[in-house]
Amino acid sequence: IDVHNPKDTVQLETLELPPGCVRRAGAGDFMRYHYNGSLMDGTLFDSSYSRNNTYNTYIGQGYIIPGMDQGLQGACMGERRRITIPPHLAYGENGTDSIGFLQGSAPLRPFRSGEGQPSLGREGGYGKTEPAYPQDPAVLGASVSSPVKWASHADPQGDKIPGSAVLIFNVHVIDFHNPADVVEIRTLSRPSETCNETTKLGDFVRYHYNCSLLDGTQLFTSHDYGAPQEATLGANKVIEGLDTGLQGMCVGERRQLIVPPHLAHGESGARGVPGSAVLLFEVELVSREDGLPTGYLFVWHEDPPANLFEDMDLNKDGEVPPEEFSTFIKAQVSEGKGRLMPGQDPEKTIGDMFQNQDRNQDGKITVDELKLKSDEDEERVHEEL
Repeated sequence: IDVHNPKDTVQLETLELPPGCVRRAGAGDFMRYHYNGSLMDGTLFDSSYSRNNTYNTYIGQGYIIPGMDQGLQGACMGERRRITIPPHLAYGENGTDSIGFLQGSAPLRPFRSGEGQPSLGREGGYGKTEPAYPQDPAVLGASVSSPVKWASHADPQGDKIPGSAVLIFNVHVIDFHNPADVVEIRTLSRPSETCNETTKLGDFVRYHYNCSLLDGTQLFTSHDYGAPQEATLGANKVIEGLDTGLQGMCVGERRQLIVPPHLAHGESGARGVPGSAVLLFEVELVSREDGLPTGYLFVWHEDPPANLFEDMDLNKDGEVPPEEFSTFIKAQVSEGKGRLMPGQDPEKTIGDMFQNQDRNQDGKITVDELKLKSDEDEERVHEEL
């Protein structure tokens, strides 16, 4: 069936290596991968494909059997490799009667009775759902024609791993990241004309995007909606990694962003996004508008009118109803004297402004009620002092 020597080490065979591998997995990285596990005679004893889940774990931290821990290090994203593990780096001379692949546990290292699962923070995530990858016998060396009985804690009568067995794992690395990773930004193209202004926190931006997993599985695209996506940077309207990647861009610029899960949807994932998934974005900035200071709905480009209430009171009856207020604000915007907060329906913004000024909520603004926000802020500072 097999033969090994106590001096044997883990044997690695690369089955498929994607071009352009610039980073290899190391100890402390969190990896998502699919695998088939078999004995040397081809008997299949475990597979992530049967559960339609990637297996997700830290590597080099002792959460999985030592041979697998070693065999996953140095892998590239998207790589397929065969890992052959001698028994002293797997389940030893006693083997195991069941493989602990309960949802959220480490299936390649049996737990002692009553032993809990390793605890992970936000950057981790076990047993999260990912679209199934079909078994490929030519690549993975597994037979899909024979029925397989899977060993698990829930099925202790399943096929066991014999004592002193050499194990073969055919692995497909989906992605990996490190909790210390930041957003990777690569400029794909920039407009030929000079770019004097780039996006910054508070700006209102419109952009097109494609979002996919690192294996090429497309998740979302703005082109499905026929219009660019809109967001105010720094306003928690998009995931943190995308918000970061959109800053410092010129209108017309295209970027590629690689966003680790702790700056995306975390270990829980989101609708259509697997837990702990690294995301790939291609973004193109369509337009940008300067934002307003926090808490402001409208700002003047120059000093406001000296007699603001008199100018706003169009019929000079000593009060300003919503219609007069709206007409006045729209005139300031059209004449370039001020601007409204971008990214929101102007009518709603003007309505919110009116409600803020109508302090007794009687449907009109009087001279005693009308105050500029800058004056309100100054009064509040004095009150606090």
